[in-house]
Amino acid sequence: MFSMEAKELVQKANSLEVKISVTNYNSLYATRSTPEFVINGAAVLQLKLIAALVNNVYNNLIFARFVKRRANDDLTYTIKLTSTELGIAKSFTSDDGTWHLIHENKKQQYTFDVTACMEAAPCASSFASLHDDAELTDFELRGEDGSVHVHRAVLAAASPVLRRMLGGAWRETAEGRVELPGTSRATLQHLKDYVYLHALPEAGLEQLLLLAAYYMMPDLEQRCVDRLARAVSADNACDVIEFAAKNKLPRLLLAVLELVQSGAVSVSAMRDHLAHAKTDS
Repeated sequence: MFSMEAKELVQKANSLEVKISVTNYNSLYATRSTPEFVINGAAVLQLKLIAALVNNVYNNLIFARFVKRRANDDLTYTIKLTSTELGIAKSFTSDDGTWHLIHENKKQQYTFDVTACMEAAPCASSFASLHDDAELTDFELRGEDGSVHVHRAVLAAASPVLRRMLGGAWRETAEGRVELPGTSRATLQHLKDYVYLHALPEAGLEQLLLLAAYYMMPDLEQRCVDRLARAVSADNACDVIEFAAKNKLPRLLLAVLELVQSGAVSVSAMRDHLAHAKTDS
């Protein structure tokens, strides 16, 4: 008899943790797979174990596959798979469902941990070589404390809102610039970095998310939401919900509510935090 059990599953935004327990009761050959672990509704991670008993020696091969769920999804997903017990740290890009060998051992009974962290990114940008170009820039994004120079064609390719503005008889088109009140130059630079390089900043994601939603850039919006959701805890969940509701950001609001519903963020811990905050004030 051979058994493989997944337990202690914890999922939070673009990450998951799970324990896998394996026991082989003298089975000569067996194959077992875990359930498909869906990460953030976008991709599936699954583990498979092939075990064989040869000359009283247990041989175990552990495989992983990582596949995105929607074929017409323009994002590319990468995952970092780690395990303290197995001593592995491997990265995969979503593919056609190939099983990748991640570990082998000769144990009869063992338990191992798996932690998976997923990142999503659009396909490689063809505008990267223009990021530092100054000679051909023909448009200006003006913030409260400075401006960023960009290429009209690149902006038009990134956002349908900007495409309509740049292709019409708008004042901004004639003047070659657009004013963005309430937006800092740093946030505009983050927007340019994403449009040209698909790079995200470490800080300032909230303001970048507002621009992504306003200019109808769903890929950027989703990546900002994923990063922000990963940092949600009982201490800041209410603040994030308030920010999402105030600025009409349904993706972020739903991401936080899913964390609360799944138990990844405890309602009782949120209540305790609010009680302490009220007492301190």
